[in-house]
Amino acid sequence: MESLKGQLLIATPELVAPMFARSVILMLDHNEDGALGVILNQPISTTLTDLAGKVFDEEFVWDKPLRLGGPVSGSLLVLHTVEELADQETLPGVYVTLESSQVQRLITRKPEPSLVIANYSGWGPGQLEGEFGWDSWLTLPATPELVFWDDDRDLWKVTVSEVRARKLSDFLGLKGVPGDPSLN
Repeated sequence: MESLKGQLLIATPELVAPMFARSVILMLDHNEDGALGVILNQPISTTLTDLAGKVFDEEFVWDKPLRLGGPVSGSLLVLHTVEELADQETLPGVYVTLESSQVQRLITRKPEPSLVIANYSGWGPGQLEGEFGWDSWLTLPATPELVFWDDDRDLWKVTVSEVRARKLSDFLGLKGVPGDPSLN
């Protein structure tokens, strides 16, 4: 299987595991040693202001919701567009920062667009590939717009619709499907 780094992993309707049901995951890494990603569409009631002085050395106010990236405990990470504070580029123009002092610098700057995520989703060697055999996941190339989704529409529904439109287009041999076919 080709690397899924920079792809979105989208839960199929059949995937009912509570943590992953209707989830959209940005894949940060995928190789023979396993896979690592973060759920994009699970905000929690904790804000970054709630963490000031507890997790970080300084007080600050930023009512940005923290997101839960998965069931595996890990440090905070930030998805953002500030290249000079990046640990790695996940897809063109979208960066991830994991190193704690850089995370703190980013949070003090309050960059937008950005997502601050606690924990991650991880798979051991071959585990994710096996889950594709159970029809648990769909894939879609990630874009900055989908990573930093700020639309009122449900990200999961939007990405599932996009995957279905691409499959239909491929099946019919079309070069593209209009965003709104009713306008034809």
